[in-house]
This record gives sequence, structure tokens and C-alpha cells, in this order.
Amino acid sequence: MSNAAAPIKTQDDGSSPHPFPLGANTHHGSSTGPQRYIYTQTDIEHFRHSSARKELLSFVTAMGQGLTNDNASKSLNNHPDNYDPMQPLEHLTPALASLHGSLFCMADKWMSADHPDGIPPDTKAKARFGNPAFRTWHARLVKRSYGIVKSCLECHINYKSSSESDDQLDVLRECSKRGYEAASTDEYSVGKTNENEEETIDELRAYLHDSFGHPIRIDYGTGHESSFVVFLLALCKIGCFVSSCGTNSGTNDSAEKNSKPTPSPIAIGRASISLFHAYLNVTRGLQRDYMLEPAGSHGVWGLDDYHCIPFFVGACQMVAREQWQQRKLKECKQSGKGTDDATTSVNKQESDGDVAPMNSYLPANALPDPKSTPLPSNSHNDNMEHWEPSTIHNRQALEAHRSTYLYFGCIHFIQEIKPNVPFFESSPMLNDISSLGNWTKVSSGLLRLYEGEVLDKLPVVQHFVFGKIFNADWTPSKKGPLEAPKWTFINGPMGDECIAPWAVDNASQGKGGDYGRESSGSSSCYPGGMTPTRAPWAK
Repeated sequence: MSNAAAPIKTQDDGSSPHPFPLGANTHHGSSTGPQRYIYTQTDIEHFRHSSARKELLSFVTAMGQGLTNDNASKSLNNHPDNYDPMQPLEHLTPALASLHGSLFCMADKWMSADHPDGIPPDTKAKARFGNPAFRTWHARLVKRSYGIVKSCLECHINYKSSSESDDQLDVLRECSKRGYEAASTDEYSVGKTNENEEETIDELRAYLHDSFGHPIRIDYGTGHESSFVVFLLALCKIGCFVSSCGTNSGTNDSAEKNSKPTPSPIAIGRASISLFHAYLNVTRGLQRDYMLEPAGSHGVWGLDDYHCIPFFVGACQMVAREQWQQRKLKECKQSGKGTDDATTSVNKQESDGDVAPMNSYLPANALPDPKSTPLPSNSHNDNMEHWEPSTIHNRQALEAHRSTYLYFGCIHFIQEIKPNVPFFESSPMLNDISSLGNWTKVSSGLLRLYEGEVLDKLPVVQHFVFGKIFNADWTPSKKGPLEAPKWTFINGPMGDECIAPWAVDNASQGKGGDYGRESSGSSSCYPGGMTPTRAPWAK
């Protein structure tokens, strides 16, 4: 049984002269920076009932189901509800626009073999998984993360009340440019900071470092993806998802005038779509160019080798599209306009498809209002074409709309990196999901999958770190170093080589200990206690 989550709490400026107070209930954090708190099954039980997990799951839920909130149309009179890849900054705040610019730089420069600042893969590496050049890439991330985070915070401070004097989009473009420049150089101009701000920056950097894979294991998985969400959650809690500047129009007028930085699920959802498109451009490049090993993957029996959250958010984006279609169809009927074959196909949708699934983790004000007004007619460029979950098998639709719809983009990437394998063999779970009747069922099922297969799994969450913003409210079962082991599947005793999961020797079992990549305390003879699965076509 899941635990109902409280609404996401944010930090209040109050009378403090500093814009990023860490709040009163932060005594569990360490002055040395974020640390591990999950080592054993006892710790994961504490985590399962903790406020940190509730906040994280609430935030993930709002990322997706905030898109399906019909109340968005009441506060977006002239703004399209759908993500526009040609205007990715549209629903961002200055701080998030800076982050978007940094992510764009990481995808644009850091991996390009043609760019002088690029870090191309090591062509001499013989490993099937894990190109050692990724360690250089990650070292750059650590070196430049201070400037990336500092740029976000500076944009949040400097442009907090500039909407009256500056053009909104120009401000966002300027902040995006600053974020791009911060990710382009090792030398970032540092202004005056106090101890509180430095502590905030250090904590945000720790979450960002864990968001793109592990430099020793050279792997990437849902735990790293979740670290990026923790990074976004931390930004949300210090107020970076709310600003009087920009097009963060998911908050109403009264909320914008309120000094408390309290973002609505609508604002979180719209910002998350844009940020995850930029984030996936980076991680897909890492997975493709550096051949990062899937961390904790269930192989073909899992949802995906690397990701989970983009599928959930993407499915919610499809639910929002269906809701728009239903409202538009009703508007046409009420105005007496006729409907063509394309619009009548919308009627095939089941009656429960035009409302968001009920979920105890979503704040009450994020649930859809069936009486809301319709969105503008220019909200979707794909017109009234009806897409069921089975549309993922339509390659033409995937190619045409992958840059707009996250779910289509995820499926397209799988087909791109596994071109010679039938989809039902490479991704049997996604193939089965495509047979569901509507996107509402898909989104609700994927949220349960994330909760059960990511947040409730020790091999994944044991690598989470906690600080003062993302706070652990229990005492860990033991204390240990934060660093990961030097012995892994792909970094074995013979050097950089790929070791099969079942080829276990004393080194790979004994050296990793509790800090191994997927160690769960199991007595199994396999690393991490996870029995390797055979591919369905392997007789």
C-alpha cells in the first residue's frame, strides 16, 4: 500500500536577506555535503515511509499529470498547452532557462568530435560496454557544475522581478545564453557568495553529478535519471520553478504576488517537458557514443535499458493531447460546426480517457476540471489525428512527432539503436503496453512501475544521496565512504574489459562489498543478487 504524499514544500524567503534559505527542518543534513543514507533493507524501509520519498514521488507525479490538468486553460489564455520544440524556453523560468542552455551546450559541444571542446569516444577501447572517454566527460561535468548551478541561481535572483521592464522571452534567451556559456568554460566568474549559498550550490552539484552516469562503473540507469529529478526537485524547493518573470504561467495571479515560491503542478509539468527533452539529448548521446552499460537493467524483460520517467511523462503528454481533442470536438459541436473523418475518430476514445487518473500523490488542485474552457485551436500542430498506444508501431508518426512528444521520442530512440531487432523482441514490455486501450491506463501503470521498480528497489536507491534540501529524516544503519568501488563488471582486475554477469570471481564479489553497483545484500551467487535473464529468442 502506497503512502499518501504531502504537497511539495518550498522554502520561504521570509525576512531572510538571502534568497535560498534551507529551511528549519534540515538538521539531518551533513555539513560535509550530501551523503548516503541507504545501505540495507532496514534503511530502505525508513526511506519508504520518509518525507523525502513522498516529496520525490509527488514531484514525479506532478511532472506528468500536471500536463493533464484542464485548469491550465484558465491561466493560459493565449499560450499553447503543448510543448513546442521551436520554442523550448516558453514555459521556463529564468533559472530553468539557464539550466536548459547548459544542457544544450553539453549535448552540442561536449561529445562532438568536430568541436575543439569535444570529448570523442576512445576508438582504441576494446570494451563492449563503457568507453573510458566517459570518465573525462564526467570529470568535466564535475569541474563545470559550479558554474552551471551558479548561473541558475544568479538568473533566479537577477531576473526575479524583471517582467515589467524586459521582454519575457528576451530574458529567457539571455538566461539560456548564460547557462550555455557557464557549461562552455572551466573558468566561471564567481561573485560574492555567503556560506548558506555555497552550501546550497554544493548540494545541487552533488545531485547533478549523479544525473548522467557513474564515472567508475561507466553505466547509466534509472537511479541516475532519478538523481536528475532530485536535482529539479531541489531547484523547485528553493523557488526556481516560480518567477514573476517569464512565461511560467502555471501559477495564478495571486500565487505570483505571493512571496512564497509555490509552483503549481501545471508549471512543473510544462517545465519538465522542455527540460527532459534537453536532458535526453545529453543522455542519449552518452549512451550511444560512450556505450554506457545499463545499470541494473532487467534486459528485455524491463521497460527500457536506461529510462522510466520519460515514458510516464510522455504518456501523460498524450493524455493531455486527448483531453484537448475532446474539448475541441465539444467546442465544434457547440458552435454548430461540422466534423470531418479526422475529428469523429476522437469519439473512439473511452469515456475515461479525457480525465487524468486519480492518484493520491497528486495535490488535489492538480486534478482536472471537466468544466474548464477549451484551449486555443493552435495548441497542437498535429491537428485532430487520433493516436492510440498502438501508434508507436507507426514509424512515420514517430519520425514526424518525436521531437514534440516524449513517448514517441523514446520509442524512436530504441528503434534507432536496435535497428535490426523486431520491436516485440527488443522491448516486449513496451510492445505489450501498446495494446492498452488508452493513454490514461498507460500513464497510471507507468507511474506504479516507477514506484515499484525504482523507488522500492535497494539496488537503485542505495546510491541516492541526501542533504538539507532533499532531506533524510532517519539515522542510517551504518556510515561509510561516498565513493563507489573500483571493481565492477566492466572495470575488472584485467583492466577495461567487459565481464559477463555470471563470470563472477573473488575480485568482483569481494572488492565491491556493500558499495557494489547492484549489491543488495542477497546471498545469491550473482552480482547484486540478480539472476541474469535469457533473451526470449535464446533457445
